[in-house]
Amino acid sequence: MAPHSPGTDQIDTLLWIGFVAAAIVIVAVNVALFAALRRRGGEGAAVETVGGRGRQLRVGGALTLFAAAILVLSLIYTDKAQQTPASGAAGLASAKSKPLTIEATGQQWLWRYDYPNGAFSYYRLVVPVDTTVELSLVSTDVIHTWDVPQLAPQRGAVPGKTNHVVFRADEEGDFRGQSSTFSGQAYAAMRTEVEVVSPQEYEAFIARQKAAIQAAQDRVVGLIENGEVP
Repeated sequence: MAPHSPGTDQIDTLLWIGFVAAAIVIVAVNVALFAALRRRGGEGAAVETVGGRGRQLRVGGALTLFAAAILVLSLIYTDKAQQTPASGAAGLASAKSKPLTIEATGQQWLWRYDYPNGAFSYYRLVVPVDTTVELSLVSTDVIHTWDVPQLAPQRGAVPGKTNHVVFRADEEGDFRGQSSTFSGQAYAAMRTEVEVVSPQEYEAFIARQKAAIQAAQDRVVGLIENGEVP
């Protein structure tokens, strides 16, 4: 999957670095084996190959430098992936100085998203493009994993604890994810969808959600007051 957030972009780069490093090691080992085979003293005869101390030091030094370079790159890109990306110029105006915080509650087997204005939605999370979003992950029962790989690293929602996921979607669109931690017989159906829209569409969405929720609550109160609901 193509990364669409700074954090996942760094992780993708780190994976490619690991792939290239592994390929270099595999090629180097095979080249050394073929070179050793060519130095045999004749068909069916083998000769003892002893490397001098200088050669051993050079090979050991090269391997040490190679491992140190991989370690340094891993630390650099891991640190970058954990940094909170700032909202861009096309993002939500109210989230320029601090992330847009949304609470994500995992429960068997559904995600609920609570927005800052009191609106909420199930399954589908709507966020503005180019805006830093911080999800506060909680659980009402068992451990659930919020995993939308194109936007952010997976993170667990643990009962009694609040974890956080931070991402900034770089383009509008739909991004899907599913639970990757066994949480009961229906965990495989515990999916989620993140819809990235313009800031104007986001504000219109949460306003509609809030109005619809308030209308439903007023309807229930009216039915109770009229005695239509025991």
